[in-house]
Amino acid sequence: MDIRRKRRSVNQVREDISVQVLRENLPEAWVVHSYGEDYGIDCVVELFDYLDEDQTVAETLGENIFIQLKGSGSIEYGTRRAYHRGNVAKGPLNEDRTKFDDIPVAKFQLEVPELLTVQAMGVAVPVLLILVDTNTKSAYFVCLNDYIEKVLIPEDPKFYEKGHKTIHIPLANQILNLENNLVPLRAYGKRSKMYRAFGTFHYQHQEIRRARGLTLVGEPASQDSVLAMIKTFTEASLRLDIWVGHEFWKPMGWSQNELEDIQANIEAGIAPKEFDAFLEYCDVHVWRRLANLSSMYEELVREWFMPTSLALLTSYPEEKEGGEADARA
Repeated sequence: MDIRRKRRSVNQVREDISVQVLRENLPEAWVVHSYGEDYGIDCVVELFDYLDEDQTVAETLGENIFIQLKGSGSIEYGTRRAYHRGNVAKGPLNEDRTKFDDIPVAKFQLEVPELLTVQAMGVAVPVLLILVDTNTKSAYFVCLNDYIEKVLIPEDPKFYEKGHKTIHIPLANQILNLENNLVPLRAYGKRSKMYRAFGTFHYQHQEIRRARGLTLVGEPASQDSVLAMIKTFTEASLRLDIWVGHEFWKPMGWSQNELEDIQANIEAGIAPKEFDAFLEYCDVHVWRRLANLSSMYEELVREWFMPTSLALLTSYPEEKEGGEADARA
């Protein structure tokens, strides 16, 4: 008599191990939501922070990371030779073959339709490929949105004609429940808020320039109304939920300090004779830097944690004594 009982495939076992490893290497307050049917996204990680020192109540940050979770017991490890290159956001790939870095990586093949799905989602919603070694119980990540634009397209513009592509995941991108290792995940979780802020800053900067008569269409306004506008802009910018959690990116701290300085000066009162100089300072210094954050984000931040030489230089700050990491520039 042939009696069959329920069976589990090796892939099912590895999937369960992968989920377990991911959960064990994230803060206990974070939630891993299953995404149901597999259409390229396996789960969503929702970020929480505790409200009290005793860690009795955690509150959602309204930040989510989409995950493609892959587990394997036969991962190919090796190195990726990353040649120094120009900015791929400004032109075609231009490598200096005399300068390179050999980056330790884990290699994993993804089907091209999965990559095209991520590409179609845009860059404001981060999708991480998390690869779990089911033998060592180690987990590594790479942001697929950024990988597609910063690595894949420059090196293989017609990748969409292939059946699959090998993704190189830096071994330095290990997921551990340690604050320095969680910095990348916190940054990805805040990405959609960052893009919202960039649009706000550009709008505000344009209106300040309009108040200075530097746009094609100007609108006459009194000093009081302009100061009221800048006060509104400052308060609105400081209310954005982007400043906390970006201690690792120095320009964010600089801009926050400048906005707080503007707020303090307005509250103290701007003398009429100082108005023009104050308005110029807001335009060419404070809001120009705020508007420029989006450019730096595109050129630098989106290349963090990629298997590239620039990422190797900027993504992994040296630790100070005591284990505290320097902020990223």
